Amino acid sequence: MYNYSLLAGNATALLKKFGKQYTFTRTTNGAYSPSTGTTTQTTATFDKYACVFDYTTNERTSESIEQNDRRLLAEGHTYAVGDTVSIASETFRVISVSEIKPSDVVVACNLQIRK
Repeated sequence: MYNYSLLAGNATALLKKFGKQYTFTRTTNGAYSPSTGTTTQTTATFDKYACVFDYTTNERTSESIEQNDRRLLAEGHTYAVGDTVSIASETFRVISVSEIKPSDVVVACNLQIRK
């Protein structure tokens, strides 16, 4: 059996060398308070290395990719749809997550992000 943890480490090393560190933010809803009529929210941030790519013209013909969408090749992590990431002073929202996971180890992730 192949050691995919080693491959994940190599992928992270390459992303650190050729990519950039980005700050991701995740907001989760807490408990609903009937007395106030509000739901509490918790915000957490985490930093991960990634490379930003534009989609090709052929990829943009897909109905799920909009004109200003970008692709982020990011180090392995548990990303979630709805996470946000700041790139060049602009905030993008994660639209889809595709894990590169040949076994039980996440080697890297492809994230579709949108303004």
